[in-house]
Amino acid sequence: MLPSIKTLSAVFGDNAKRAREILEMNRAQLEELPACQNRIRECYHAPDTYDLRMTALDGLADTYGLEAFETPQGVCHYLNAGDTYSPTLILYKKRYRVGCWGDIAEKHC
Repeated sequence: MLPSIKTLSAVFGDNAKRAREILEMNRAQLEELPACQNRIRECYHAPDTYDLRMTALDGLADTYGLEAFETPQGVCHYLNAGDTYSPTLILYKKRYRVGCWGDIAEKHC
């Protein structure tokens, strides 16, 4: 289940609808996006689909790149919003959600 457009608006503002479209794209569609094409060119090995998706969303949200940390339950990927407790897009336990990565870090690390 993906976040709603209303929920995504906390991170993406007026671009929330486009963010939802990117979340629904398959790999072939992601590879057509300019940001993803740049990401593919800079990688020696093909990046994972989640990496391409988060790269496209990073540009849309105007955040500071894709970051990650490991918890006992798995890796938490997030768009760096510049503050631990700013709402951002998170990929954790194979699920996209809007929240603060600091809350996950406090709970699991």
